Amino acid sequence: MVVVVGCRGQERRRGSESETGCGGDSDGGLEEKECPYYYEEKRVERKKVEGSDGKAYVAASGKVNIGPVTTFRMMKEIVGGYDNIGASKQDFKKFHRDLKAYIQGSDAQMFVDNFTIKKLMWSAFFFDFEMDEDYCLCRALYNMVFTPFTGVDHYKSCITFAAGFIAKEDIVSFEWLFISFLKAMGGNEPNCTITDHDPAMNIAVKSVFKKTEHRFYMWHIMKKLADKVEKSIMQEETGFLKKICSCVWHLEIEPVEFEERWNKAMVEYHLEDHEWLGYMYKIRDKWIPAYFRDVFLGGIMRTTLRSESENNFFCSFINPHVSLVEFYLRYEAASDAQRHTQG
Repeated sequence: MVVVVGCRGQERRRGSESETGCGGDSDGGLEEKECPYYYEEKRVERKKVEGSDGKAYVAASGKVNIGPVTTFRMMKEIVGGYDNIGASKQDFKKFHRDLKAYIQGSDAQMFVDNFTIKKLMWSAFFFDFEMDEDYCLCRALYNMVFTPFTGVDHYKSCITFAAGFIAKEDIVSFEWLFISFLKAMGGNEPNCTITDHDPAMNIAVKSVFKKTEHRFYMWHIMKKLADKVEKSIMQEETGFLKKICSCVWHLEIEPVEFEERWNKAMVEYHLEDHEWLGYMYKIRDKWIPAYFRDVFLGGIMRTTLRSESENNFFCSFINPHVSLVEFYLRYEAASDAQRHTQG
């Protein structure tokens, strides 16, 4: 688990069942020059590409989620033909396997070592981690949850403040994550935090953040309607969904009018005793904007586009099967791209 100052995804790695990150025998972090990830990137200024250039391109392409086969095809276009590449498609695949083999067994150690070096170079940088009961940071089959902290800048564009990994989506893990985030932010709590409607996360937010307004994503709650309400009622011809949306998504609706419309729909479709809908109505002050217009949200709560665009943004750089080292390199590339668009 690590918080790095900088829509939730999963990190999985298919591989052996062996443990990683238990201290390892690595002598250094990602800065080691013998690491294949740090082959010097060179411009192609000659017709024939040497093997080291191929390795460099495979490593560089991996940072933006491009595999060895696609990289091989790109190289052909860059150098003007397959004969000028100086390596075969199988060689490129081997380069890629070599990169993974290099970090296997000491992935987590290299991950932490790199952050340690970065902290020495940049005092404002913050990271934190915890070992498990066996003094391991993680295991080969990671299955960890990626948790970015996303905010809105003065242009109303998304910006990533921090990111973390947690092994479980439970109260203890979320509390550790939020406490680490507070440390990274110098103890300054956000004015408002908006999360999925997750019971464990809700408890953790109340436990850690004492001054922060906590609200739930409207789109996340509305997305559950199809699973919570009978399919016969959710059919378009019944008009139920249209009536619910007219009171939930209405920009100018007042609390009294919302309650009237909601209750009228519940009576019309005989849903007065529906457990989930009843609970959502009970906590309406946590997700219906009419009840907290005094809280600035920057449009981040209401729209599905912002959350989905962040998920798509990170997914374009990473996938669930990368190692921690590969993730770090791709996350850095993603962060650079985000900053570039804001500049």
